[in-house]
Amino acid sequence: RPPQILPVNQGSKIYGGCGNQVSGHDLGGSAYCGSTHTIFLVPEQLQAFYDAFGANSIAYVVAHEFGHAIQSAYSSELEGPSRELQADCLAGVFIKTGKSELGITRDGVLKMAQAAYAIGGKKHGTGAQRSYALFSGMGVSKTSCKNSEMISLAQGQVDDPLLTKLKGLSATRSGAKG
Repeated sequence: RPPQILPVNQGSKIYGGCGNQVSGHDLGGSAYCGSTHTIFLVPEQLQAFYDAFGANSIAYVVAHEFGHAIQSAYSSELEGPSRELQADCLAGVFIKTGKSELGITRDGVLKMAQAAYAIGGKKHGTGAQRSYALFSGMGVSKTSCKNSEMISLAQGQVDDPLLTKLKGLSATRSGAKG
């Protein structure tokens, strides 16, 4: 069954089974909680994505959190950046599958990749890795969403010209500033 989806204001306290999964029990951004099979969507965060990258970036955020639900359903043991990159990759699979029904164009896909790039970091993988993982799920790159391939991506062991190009982008060039 699909996870329940709850809109929750940024900074809200999370109690119960999900409280210990959210940093300081305060919700900073959209998140998936495996204990209750719930996706929390933070409207303030989604509005910021919409303003910076357009409506399709919302599909990316939601698909990423659904990726975590799939990981939970299959008891994925990935941790840290590898887990986040796999969720990005699975988001790419969802987006590719529903692209026409959702009206997502090539430009929309590029905006999603820009959003993924803009939110890269130590805990979730670099911006280039996140964009690459999203493209991988869409079938654009040669990497799949397999655990071993996401571990290799997180460890910087993927040799692909697309990833090299993505590494050369700056957040400004990727569209992070609008």
